[in-house]
Amino acid sequence: MSQEKGKTAFSRIISNTSIIVLGRVLNAVCSFIYIPWTVQTIGLTGFGQLLLITSYLMLVSDITHLHSWQPLLHFGTSSYKEKNHREFHQILGFCMRSDFISGLTGMIVGIGGVMLFSRTMGWPDTLRTMAELTALTILVMNRGWPVGVMRMMSKFKVATTIELAGTLTRTIGSFIGFELGKGLPYFLAVWGITQLVLFLLYNTFGIYLVRKNISTSFPLQELFMPTVKIRGIWKLTLGTSFSEILESFFKQISTLLIGAWMGAADAAIFRVATQITNAIAKPATMLIPAIYPEFIRFRNERDWQGFRQTMLRIMGTIALLSVLVLGVSLNFGSSILDYMLHHHSPNGGALISILAVSALIDVAVVPLEPLLTVMGKVYSVLRAKIVTIILYMPVLLVLTHFMGIWGAALASVIASAVMFLWCSIRAATVFAAVYASERPKPPPSEPHIPA
Repeated sequence: MSQEKGKTAFSRIISNTSIIVLGRVLNAVCSFIYIPWTVQTIGLTGFGQLLLITSYLMLVSDITHLHSWQPLLHFGTSSYKEKNHREFHQILGFCMRSDFISGLTGMIVGIGGVMLFSRTMGWPDTLRTMAELTALTILVMNRGWPVGVMRMMSKFKVATTIELAGTLTRTIGSFIGFELGKGLPYFLAVWGITQLVLFLLYNTFGIYLVRKNISTSFPLQELFMPTVKIRGIWKLTLGTSFSEILESFFKQISTLLIGAWMGAADAAIFRVATQITNAIAKPATMLIPAIYPEFIRFRNERDWQGFRQTMLRIMGTIALLSVLVLGVSLNFGSSILDYMLHHHSPNGGALISILAVSALIDVAVVPLEPLLTVMGKVYSVLRAKIVTIILYMPVLLVLTHFMGIWGAALASVIASAVMFLWCSIRAATVFAAVYASERPKPPPSEPHIPA
């Protein structure tokens, strides 16, 4: 029975992941269109400046936003399935409230950070002004609660369609800018409008799904005057959000440092090379949204055998995808990079291959982090990311100083390997403890009575 459940869960994961992957493939196709248009219009240096601003804004957004979709799934799944609408509305109200507060905080921090640190990052005054105005976008960049609703209700097609609508918005805007020969401010505005479109679509469909599937109306007082404190929700929210903060810091800081030390053009080369390898590895990372609901279901049912069967199948699928990723990177990486940037990068293929190794190691962590999170070991994941960042920063600084973008790529490989080793050892320990607790105890032996 557990094996059948494992097969069924794996099938659901693959089905939902396929929907997400299809959307990502279409998004990647669009990026292969709008990035070259942007580079041809504003030049490699201008494109690098665009990436520096957007990388900074995404970094600030990620480090200030509470990832409310995780507590919504963790606490709201059972109340939704049991039709306990009052409790579900309380959880939903918490998530909506945290999205708004963290979005407002992020906007204030983003504007203040540009004022204080733009010169340290090597930005000219004109770039600082544009960054301050675009930082207003951070207010609408947190879409946690509607994402959580869609994942909980298995509405992956809706989320994929919305993401595609955002990508089409940016593609059409970039085409207009390309045809009219617009400058950097225009392309920054297109990026900001894309974030606004995504925010409006996500929230609109999130409200629609809640009204359609919940018979009772949402009490507005839950947004401003919560009626009950949900035990453990802040611990999970802060733990998972801080974990995402560290991951975002890891992804964005290298681009900003290269821009400060080596200039916007080198930052653009490194960032686009990273995006290419991440795009190639994306089908595996897209397992995560589909994994969480299934892992939570296994945990609630205490079906550890089904859990194990599903994990083995996921790891096997990731191994096959990894071989494909490495092959594409080695054979076509250099050509893809030259096409995207309309600029020949010497040894670009080698750079892509090094970053592909880092991406493949990250892919191997894909099922381990959700496993540890749903098993109540979120702070173990957090400690792993803290240790990784502590090791990564000095290695990044030293290698980038002596080797430039090559050093940044090697630092990514080292950090990814540390994260994988930590999570794999911890996951093995968790499974061993679970099986030990579930193993039936031997009956007590009868006392020996001497003759």
